[in-house]
Amino acid sequence: MKLNLSKLSLLVLLVSCNTIFAQRSADKQISFDGKIEQLFFHEFSAVPIVLTDKTVAGIDAEKGTKIWEVTGDRISLLGGAIQADQDNYRMVPFSPYIIVANLLIDTRDGKVLLDKEKEGYKKIKSFQIIPELESFIFQCTTEDKTKNKAFLVSLKSNETKWNAELTLKKKGNLDNLVVDKNNNIAFSLGSNLFILNSDNGTVILNEEEKIGKLFLNPSKDIVYAVEAAGGGLGSMMGAAMTMNLNKLTALGDKIYAFNSADGSKAWKKPIKLDEGFMFEQEVDGKLFIKHEKAGSVYDYATGEKIWKKDFEKRRINEVEKVDEGYMVYYGARKILLDDTGKKIWKKPQFNGNDFLAEVGEDDTYDEFRYSKGSIIATPYRIAYYEDGLKKAVWKFSVDEETRIAYDEQEKNLIVLDGKRLYLLNPDKGWGEDNSQKLELKKHKDFNRLEVRGDNYFLSSPWEFAIVAKDGTVKKTKYYPQPGETGRKLLNALSVVGSVAGAAYQTAGVYNMGMGATSGAAETFTGVRPPGTGGFKQADKGAVQYQAGAYGQMASEALYNPNRYDGSANTRDYSFFFTKDDAETKYLVQVTKDAGEEKDKFTFEDNKPNYHVDQVEKRVFYSKGQNLNIFDYE
Repeated sequence: MKLNLSKLSLLVLLVSCNTIFAQRSADKQISFDGKIEQLFFHEFSAVPIVLTDKTVAGIDAEKGTKIWEVTGDRISLLGGAIQADQDNYRMVPFSPYIIVANLLIDTRDGKVLLDKEKEGYKKIKSFQIIPELESFIFQCTTEDKTKNKAFLVSLKSNETKWNAELTLKKKGNLDNLVVDKNNNIAFSLGSNLFILNSDNGTVILNEEEKIGKLFLNPSKDIVYAVEAAGGGLGSMMGAAMTMNLNKLTALGDKIYAFNSADGSKAWKKPIKLDEGFMFEQEVDGKLFIKHEKAGSVYDYATGEKIWKKDFEKRRINEVEKVDEGYMVYYGARKILLDDTGKKIWKKPQFNGNDFLAEVGEDDTYDEFRYSKGSIIATPYRIAYYEDGLKKAVWKFSVDEETRIAYDEQEKNLIVLDGKRLYLLNPDKGWGEDNSQKLELKKHKDFNRLEVRGDNYFLSSPWEFAIVAKDGTVKKTKYYPQPGETGRKLLNALSVVGSVAGAAYQTAGVYNMGMGATSGAAETFTGVRPPGTGGFKQADKGAVQYQAGAYGQMASEALYNPNRYDGSANTRDYSFFFTKDDAETKYLVQVTKDAGEEKDKFTFEDNKPNYHVDQVEKRVFYSKGQNLNIFDYE
C-alpha cells in the first residue's frame, strides 16, 4: 500500500504532546529492493514487519536495521499489485508467527517453520491453538482435493513435531478442536471427524460426518459430536457479532459419542433430539442438553435420558443441581424440578424482584442495580423499577439501533438513542427526563467509551462525542472518510484496541482498568445494544450463550488484521482518517479531553498505511522503497 506525505505532514508526524518540532530528516531509514507495500506490527512479538513485492522483513526500530528478511518471487502478490480485498498476510494469534505467501515465519528471527515447497502443500488454510500441548495445529491443502496435511508446531521448541495426511470427502476448515485426558486431539475438518494421537500424528478415527460442535465428558475420555446444520457454528457468527441471541441458529438434532482412545463408538445409538441442538452443560456429573424448544438431562456413559420428559422452554439459560432436584433458570425466571424432571413448583419464581414479570420468558435483558431498585434494559425497552413494585417508575422504548454503555464506578448508564443521549442514574435522581439532544451521524456504530476524568469520550471509527459525567454534551464531530466503501486501512493500534475492546464486550467484561499493558484510558467499556445480557445481570443467566458462544464466535470473527477501520487510539489522542471540502485527505489527531484537532497528516490516496507507536514513541511511514522512522520525546 502506498503512503505519500507532504512536507506539512512530516512536521505533523513529529508532534508529541503539545510540542511541534521543525521539519527534519528521519532518524533512521531502511531501504528495500522493492516497493514497500505494507507496514504493520506483529501483535504478539511487537516486531515491525515490512512487506514488499518480493520480500518480508522484521525490523529493529531502535537500531534502524533489518533483523531478518525472507526473499523470493513467491512473496510477490499478483506481480506486486495489491488487491484491496485480498489478505496479504495473516498473524497467528498468541504466537510470534505470521503467514505470508503460505510460509509460516517466526517474526523474532525470520525462521521459516513451514515451507510449501519443502513440505509439499499448496496453502495454509486454517489453524488452531492447542494450549494443553503448547502447540498449534495447521491445516494445509494439497493438489489432491481429497487430501489435506496437518502439521503440529510446538511453541516450546519452535519446531514442527509431526505432519499427518488427512483424507476427507468435502473441503473445509479445521474447527471444534478438543483435547482428551491422554492429549489425543479431536477436531472436525470439512465433512469429517478426526481423532489424532498428538505424540506422532497417527489417525485414530476418521469418521465421515459433518460436525458443528465437539465436547468431552467430565473424565475427558469420550468425545461427543453434534452434527452440523445450516453451516454449523460458522452460521452462528453473524448473530454473535450483532449480539442478538434470538438470531442464533441451532445445530443438528443428532449427537454421537466416540471413545477417544481408540475411536470406537461409546453409545449403542446416537441421541436424537426433537429440535436442533443449542448448548450442553455438565450438571452434577450428568449431561444437560438444550435444543431449540426444550432441554433434558442424559447419562454421559450411555446416552440414555434421565428426565422422563423434556422441560419445554425456549430460553433456558442454565440448570443447577440442588438438594430437591434441579433448578432451571430461563429468562428472568426459575423453577424447581425433581430428579426425573417433573415440576415441584406449580408456578415459576422470578430470578430477582417481581418486577421482572414484565420481562418476557424469551427475552434477554441487562439489569443495573441501584440503592432502591433496578434499571432493566431489554432489546425494546429501558425501564426503572423500585424494589417491591411491579410497575415501572419510568420507561421508554428503544430499538435495534439503540446503544448503551455503563460506568460501573459512577453507576451511570449512558444511552445513545437516535438523536438523544440519556444519562441514567436513579441514585442521583436521573431518569428518562435527563436527556439531551445529540447530533450524531451514525450512533449505532459507536463501540467504545472511555472514562477520562470528569468526561466520557465515546467514539466510533469515524465519529466521537465528549459528554460530561453530569450529562452535558460538550462536543461531537463526524469525519467523512475518503473511499469508505471497500477502503482498507492497516493500523496496528486500531486493530489491537478495537478488537480487544470488542472481545471484552462480547465476553461481558466491562470497565477494565488498562494499567501498564495498554494505558489507553482510565477505564473503558464496550458500547452495545441493550438487552444482550452482557452487562451485569441477575445471578443466573445465559452463561452458555453470552459468555461462551458469543465470546468464542465473536473473537474468531473479529480477528482480522486487515479489518476496515479509519481510526486509531493512543492514551490521549484519537486519529481519524478523513477529507475536507476540497477533497484533501488527511489523518487528524484529536485530543480526547477537549476534542481539539491537534494536527493533520496529509495523504494522497484512500489507502494509507501508517503506524503510530505510542509505547516506543516512534512514527513509521513508507515512501517508495524506503521505510522512514522518526523518534520523538
